[in-house]
Amino acid sequence: MKAEQTPHARNILPRLPQGAGSNLKSYSPTQLHFLMRLSHLQKQRRETVNVFETNDWRVRLINKSLYSTYRDCEELGVGEEAKLLMAQQSPERS
Repeated sequence: MKAEQTPHARNILPRLPQGAGSNLKSYSPTQLHFLMRLSHLQKQRRETVNVFETNDWRVRLINKSLYSTYRDCEELGVGEEAKLLMAQQSPERS
């Protein structure tokens, strides 16, 4: 499983702050899991934001999952990294 996490962890590294992203060993496996989950949920939201209405249950579910995962990141001490991921990947509506 660690082999699967490594490529995805590398994908989120450019989005993390310079000091934090440069040292992958500073994150525990749990912290990395939730940061990667947050990144994945942001991708899902970007893909669905223009497909479904704002009040669609699927959009609401993704938004609730994002909030919950963000709060988990805060609890794990990587709230600043989570905040940066959220800010950099905010969806754009057309």
